[in-house]
Amino acid sequence: MPALLLGISSLQTPSLNRRGTAELFEISQRARLVQSFVADPSAPVPRIWQQRLGPSAAPDRWARHGRGLWWLIWLEDGEPLLALPAVSHSSSLDLLFADELHRSSFDQLPPLKRREPSALEQSCLQRLTSGTAVQWQPSGLASISGSLFPALASVSHGCLRVALQGDRLLAQGPVAPSPFASLQPHHKEHSANFVRFDPPSAYLELNSVSLQPLLGSLFKNSLFAEQLDSRYGLPKEVRDVLLNAPVLVRLDALEAGRFQASIQARLMLAADQTDRIKRSLDAVASALLQRGFQWVQRSLLSPEGQPSDRDADVWLDPQGNPQGGWSLSPPFQGQVELLLTLGDAPRLGPNPLKRMGQQRLRLQARPDQLVRLDWLGPGWPRVLGQASQLELEMTALPTQQKPGWLRLQLEVR
Repeated sequence: MPALLLGISSLQTPSLNRRGTAELFEISQRARLVQSFVADPSAPVPRIWQQRLGPSAAPDRWARHGRGLWWLIWLEDGEPLLALPAVSHSSSLDLLFADELHRSSFDQLPPLKRREPSALEQSCLQRLTSGTAVQWQPSGLASISGSLFPALASVSHGCLRVALQGDRLLAQGPVAPSPFASLQPHHKEHSANFVRFDPPSAYLELNSVSLQPLLGSLFKNSLFAEQLDSRYGLPKEVRDVLLNAPVLVRLDALEAGRFQASIQARLMLAADQTDRIKRSLDAVASALLQRGFQWVQRSLLSPEGQPSDRDADVWLDPQGNPQGGWSLSPPFQGQVELLLTLGDAPRLGPNPLKRMGQQRLRLQARPDQLVRLDWLGPGWPRVLGQASQLELEMTALPTQQKPGWLRLQLEVR
């Protein structure tokens, strides 16, 4: 590791100069996850400092570190390495590995071709070297999110600045489905205007201008797409219609029955797509009948449980319990409403979660309840799993060419 230029006094807060920042950038290219932290000498010495520096050296190093930055860097395998600015040379990093095997594996990696960070990478590097932040690559997000990763592929690369304000953890920054090196930023840095929302009425509620951020990557998977086409009559043309439709998704608790919760998607489609959607629903119905489900038609219920003048197709298991269904509304002002439900019979939902200002996507959730349903596995940070409320918005959706912009606020207990 390079260790030259501009030594600083051990009485000063250690920091990185240009060469040290370049070293951090090179290491971050190999990392699945990078987190930066601002030290607080009045706080207890972090456990990982004690593990890597030893119980006698860690308190002294922590005290001399002042309010400088330090980093945890998860490489493709093993425990994270602890990175600290060298006390004597701001042009280098002290890399403290969990063991010698991890260190030797890192030392044997082939050198990367040196290059200048792109504008987007440079902005991320600035976050990591100026305050608390987190950067992730697909493997890092996959290790945390587990089975939810296919729904998060559009944000598989990200870099968020993080701040704690009272009982709120706030974060914002760019996210994308592809590496930042190939993308250009198109958002100005600005302070998020975070406000307190009412507690969510559902375990999860998502309102988006399209389904693309949630299911786009999954629908493009060749094996999955082939099954949707051949088995359920959902060709690419229909999948594109569904992905581009404005959508409201709710996850609601169920008091009784086989499932703990039901999920319903409300899609607003152009009325001229009605015949195409009906043909696809008929194909899905044939596939479900072949698999032993029973079909019944019931009156679509209101949020209060009262029947309406609109019908729903409901699918029952052999015991007669609702497993899901759908309902397609008559055309109104050039649109039709398609309700798709899993876990229960479809029903008319309450007033949808409103988008505010320039939001393209808005989500409210109760992470502590999602943990109870096993929707958030143990890999997620503890602060997320214990939160009673999460609010997320995107003022720009990510594409293959441009990053999106994500803001998040989390209630901290």
